[in-house]
Amino acid sequence: MINKNYYNIGILGKPHSLKGYLYINHEIFFRSLNLNSRKVHINEKEYEIEEVKTHLKNRFLVKFKNIDSIEKAELLRNQNVSIKIEDKDSYLYKGLPWPAFYINKTINKNIKFLGYFYSDNFIFCNLFTAEEVVIPYNEHYFTYNDQSLILKNKLVN
Repeated sequence: MINKNYYNIGILGKPHSLKGYLYINHEIFFRSLNLNSRKVHINEKEYEIEEVKTHLKNRFLVKFKNIDSIEKAELLRNQNVSIKIEDKDSYLYKGLPWPAFYINKTINKNIKFLGYFYSDNFIFCNLFTAEEVVIPYNEHYFTYNDQSLILKNKLVN
C-alpha cells in the first residue's frame, strides 16, 4: 500500500457464500496466526475478522463481522486487506515479526535486509553485509526485542 501507515497483507476475492464469506489470498506468514477477532483495514476503514478458514487445498475464506450477505461481501471484492504498522508487535510468529516489515532496512547496524522468500513451509531472507547471503528466518538466527529485529549469529568474519 502507498500509505506508509499500513501494510498490505492480502487481497479479497469473490464472495463464497450467502453468509458473507470471501476468498482471501493473504501473505503466507499470516496463515500461521489466529486472525479471529483481529482488526484489519480495507480502504483505511477498520473491519474485525470473525473467522478465517481453509477451503479446499490452499485456498482460504474470511468472514468479517457485520458482513453477513453476499451483497455486502461483493462490495469488498478485489480490495486490499491491510494492518497498521503500529500493530506489528501483535503479529508475531514464534517471537518474530513478519519479515516484510524489514525489507530495505538495516539490522544489527550494518546488515541490510534485502528481502525474503518461501520454500515449502520455511522462510528464508536475503541479507547483505560484504556480500549477499541467504539464511533461514527463524528463532535460531533471529530475535526480536523492543521493535528491533536482531540477527543472533555472525554472518561473515
